[in-house]
Amino acid sequence: MTLPVTICFAVGTVIEIFGLKWISDHISILNTVNLIMLTFLIGVVVGRSWGKTYFEKMQWHLKSRTLPEEEVLNGVVMGIASMLLITPGIVTDTIGFLILIPIFRGVFKDMARSFMRKKIANSELHFFFPN
Repeated sequence: MTLPVTICFAVGTVIEIFGLKWISDHISILNTVNLIMLTFLIGVVVGRSWGKTYFEKMQWHLKSRTLPEEEVLNGVVMGIASMLLITPGIVTDTIGFLILIPIFRGVFKDMARSFMRKKIANSELHFFFPN
């Protein structure tokens, strides 16, 4: 399990570095750093609004083996969007901004719902990591 995760992080890091290099070649290094800081700030603001409480509610639903309601799924997906926006990179920021757009958020909520169904079916009582 750890080898595929390590490979995924290594490949993702290389892709993000090349993406940032490509952006900095087109808009300058200073503007790239400003863009990274702007997305970081947006991620922090979204995370403060949608973060920890919704992940705790999702954990409660897993322990009670029930599917969460729409509000909890929305909050968890927005929390994930904030984490993606805080992480510097082109791919993570693009996915994070797509989640912020309500039209695309439904796709990510469906993914979270199916993820929850699999967790409940496998009797896993944690969302990301065990307590």
